[in-house]
Amino acid sequence: MPRRVVFDHWLFFTVALLAIFGVFIVGSASGYMAMSDRGDPTAYLLRQGAFLVLGMLMLVGAMSFRYQRLSSKPLLLGLFAVCVISLLTVLAMPAINGASRWIPIGPLRLQPSEFVKIFSVIFMSYMLSRREAVLNEARKFLLPCGIVLGLLCYLIVIEPDLGSVVLIGGIAATMTFVAGLKWKNVAIVMALGAVLFVAMIAIKPYRQDRIHDYFDTLIDPSLKAAGATTQLGQSLIAVGSGGVGGVGFGSGQQKAFFVSDTHTDFIFSVVGEELGMIGAITLLGAYLLIFWRGLRTAARAPDRFGFYLALGITLLLVLQSLVNMCVCLGLLPTKGLTLPFISYGGSSLLATMTSAGLLLNVSQQSN
Repeated sequence: MPRRVVFDHWLFFTVALLAIFGVFIVGSASGYMAMSDRGDPTAYLLRQGAFLVLGMLMLVGAMSFRYQRLSSKPLLLGLFAVCVISLLTVLAMPAINGASRWIPIGPLRLQPSEFVKIFSVIFMSYMLSRREAVLNEARKFLLPCGIVLGLLCYLIVIEPDLGSVVLIGGIAATMTFVAGLKWKNVAIVMALGAVLFVAMIAIKPYRQDRIHDYFDTLIDPSLKAAGATTQLGQSLIAVGSGGVGGVGFGSGQQKAFFVSDTHTDFIFSVVGEELGMIGAITLLGAYLLIFWRGLRTAARAPDRFGFYLALGITLLLVLQSLVNMCVCLGLLPTKGLTLPFISYGGSSLLATMTSAGLLLNVSQQSN
């Protein structure tokens, strides 16, 4: 008798509720910006709602096949080619706010790097599941992984988008460490990563400015509150003014052009201001629930590819969430990473919903 397929309901409903909440908080966070840009305060809310519908379809689609098909070498080669071509196409597009990250498709803009993150997890899952025995051999494992991910990361970092590169590298390194990478090789990888990270900061003055602003705000937050305007300083004001229970949904003031990007990178500051510490902790709890269910799915996966796929997707969703929240709270320097399921953006929402669908796919085949 065939086994009945049951997906993780806790995980599914957590993701669905986060995405629905995201539509409403985007509507609150983007009202002023939407009125200024589109003449309609609900413009971004309606677009995010439409992307949510499409995202749910992509989630269901990602659940509707055996995930083992993703470990096909021809499919991986095809996906790699698509990633490279799309990232090269991006570089030929006109820059928006100083960055070339999007491909216009009719009225929409596709951001390939969001989907490259998913490919990097699938690729590492394939390599780790097939080559665990040679994990510490440079020629058979470390070098091939470095070439593939290195090329993708290089194309992303010149957009420029250092945040996504750090996330991809961090997830790949964590997955490899869990697989059994020797401490000597861990030290080499960490040292190489640190050198590259510092070099990427050194060659871009605006990245240096972000580091300086970060430490300036930590040393003298009152200076920022008095008007030495930075995103981080205004974000801290927003979160701090929310108190325990918040000022009320829709009643936040910092989104009125005090904190820029409140509907994208800094949307957590709107949550902190309008819903207070209770809302912020509840949101954090939802991501921790995803972390728990994701690790549970990985532990129960029927094969090594499923284990690494579930682990990588869980890290992708949770680490990006933590980085975004830490940036808004002044615990990390500013990075251009969205809050999964919450931030405005079609590519971000579609990619995170697809990721959640793959995680649910593994869960429904777990033991």
